[in-house]
Amino acid sequence: MGRDVLLLYMSPKNPNYKTQTNEGAVRYLIKEKETPDCILALCSETVRKKAVVEMPDGSTCTTLEYFRDALRREGIPAERLVVIEVPDSMDDEKKQFQAISQLLDKIEKEDTLSIDLSGGMRDTAMLLVTAARCMRDLRGVETRRVIYSELCPDGTSRIHDSSMLYNLFDLITAMDEFFSTGTAQKLKNYLQSEGENDPVLHTLLTCINRFSDDLALCRVQALNEDLRQIAQALQTPPKESKTLISLFFHLLNDRFRMEFEGLLASQENNRRALDKLPELVSWCAKHGLYQQALTLLCEQMPEYICSHIFLQPTESGFKYLETRKENRGKPWVYPLFHFHFCRMALLQLKLPYTVDLRLNRNRGNEDGNILFGVASAEEIHDYVNEAIDFGQLVIDHKVQRQVEGAAMLYQRVIHYRNQVNHANDTSFGLQSDRILPLDIAHIEQLLQDVTDYLQEIRPMRPNVPQGVKALPVTTTISAGTTPAL
Repeated sequence: MGRDVLLLYMSPKNPNYKTQTNEGAVRYLIKEKETPDCILALCSETVRKKAVVEMPDGSTCTTLEYFRDALRREGIPAERLVVIEVPDSMDDEKKQFQAISQLLDKIEKEDTLSIDLSGGMRDTAMLLVTAARCMRDLRGVETRRVIYSELCPDGTSRIHDSSMLYNLFDLITAMDEFFSTGTAQKLKNYLQSEGENDPVLHTLLTCINRFSDDLALCRVQALNEDLRQIAQALQTPPKESKTLISLFFHLLNDRFRMEFEGLLASQENNRRALDKLPELVSWCAKHGLYQQALTLLCEQMPEYICSHIFLQPTESGFKYLETRKENRGKPWVYPLFHFHFCRMALLQLKLPYTVDLRLNRNRGNEDGNILFGVASAEEIHDYVNEAIDFGQLVIDHKVQRQVEGAAMLYQRVIHYRNQVNHANDTSFGLQSDRILPLDIAHIEQLLQDVTDYLQEIRPMRPNVPQGVKALPVTTTISAGTTPAL
């Protein structure tokens, strides 16, 4: 079991007061039944060596000696006081480094800290807080109280508890964690630790946690509802109170509106969930959530594109998709993209495939890279024309450029998603101008290119060619049933 440890900077005793500043903090902790098991005291040369304290018998002693006696009177053994020698001034980084190093060396895992900010120069408080935060992040050491003592003219001391103010560090950390990783656990822990029971904040936290979970699972439809509820919760103020929790709500409100400006604003014009895909992808990329961004695109990009430009299989093309058992029960848009646009690496050899991209048994593959590469723009153009000529695809020819752009980008999305999901994939380390470099810069550039493309086609609506019946993007593939086209 860990110890209760008090951190303090020992102040020289002022002869005009009956007590020494740090005494009040110790008495306060004893009163709160949190008697320190260890007191780590930064003691300057003046405190350790100058006999400035007058004793009742007329003798003098150092502040350090006086403080030890004061601890004994409170029932605290002298050995619990651990002296850390520091110079009278810690006005440079080297001295501050030495002081923090000594503190950290004496704080153990599972200890619980209290901090007395009563003594020292103006930078001493920051030094003690820095040490506490380091211990929290490095060893899981929590800080229970942050207090300081004010000496009163009557010789007593008044204690001020600043623990709530200190805990704002946890709020800042929790907000940073959520907006950088999408994880809301620290936000939840912060509110729970503060004992907040406000139903408005509880509702907001529930929405945030649900959004965090749905983002991790890439559930776009659910994300839309989560954002709607978050926007609604942010518009409902908590009960009036002048507390740090109330301040938290307003800070979070501002941060949410800054981070999700496009997503939350879209609630007002009733945009469909799918139309938020570009904003979600941009948000994920901005915060390093590359796997989520790629998965969102893999799952939702086909429907988004087919909702804005006309692209669908012909009747014979649909029948072929029906022959594949893995396609049954799925909307046709995903199998169409995955079948036609994910295997374009095969285009690097001249006609090694049949019209439906099934490889011939005698295909050549001299360098071993055929299944891991991507096609060029020229090869994609040729393939789209060939698929149309062979009666596999039907498109609005006015948007063929956008169709080919979709093929190019989707192929690269799948390529990177597979590499990220399977870091030890055989493609890793292969050298070819057809294999995309697996690094953050190239993934970020692809996500930017995809977002720009999705924004470009957002205003567009499918223009159905004459004599063709549009196939709803939600139509699923089922065995033995082919919709009339």
